[in-house]
Amino acid sequence: MATTALVLAVLALIIALSARSSAGGQAQAVEDARGDARRRVENLNEELVAELQKQREMIAQLAGGQPLSPEMVREGRLWRDVLPTEAAELYEAGSLRIIDVRSPQETASGILPGAILIPIDQLEERVDEVPSDGKTTLVYCAMGGRSAAACELLSQSGRHGMLNLQGGIGSWTGPLEQTN
Repeated sequence: MATTALVLAVLALIIALSARSSAGGQAQAVEDARGDARRRVENLNEELVAELQKQREMIAQLAGGQPLSPEMVREGRLWRDVLPTEAAELYEAGSLRIIDVRSPQETASGILPGAILIPIDQLEERVDEVPSDGKTTLVYCAMGGRSAAACELLSQSGRHGMLNLQGGIGSWTGPLEQTN
């Protein structure tokens, strides 16, 4: 009988230790979940602050008389697409800064005169080469996709007045110059 009681006591101890270990694991899981939830809330807060800033900038552009297209508002963009005809008019007026985000191999076929050459894959590291003075800036690539991404990156880094040339350099009918 004493042996049976001892075996039962050992079994009870094993079960108690197992339950304690399981509870400790659950406590760690709860703490991990709290930390994960805290990080998610912080990330959402950062995203909301960024979106609020973007909305404020859109309102400031409207107040300053700058045009906003319905697409810009719907998509939350601070830059806009321009047709080659509008881009050519702005170019002729001399009121543009121009950025070419194509690769060096692509620019060998010619660039818009006066364009700053910053390949898209270098733009994030070289963003400070683009002044944040609000001057209207035309960005172009071969077809318009990479330049749209460049406009988004530049807008997010505080550059205003960004224009994406629809159709890229292939749609441009104005002058071109050869690079060195």
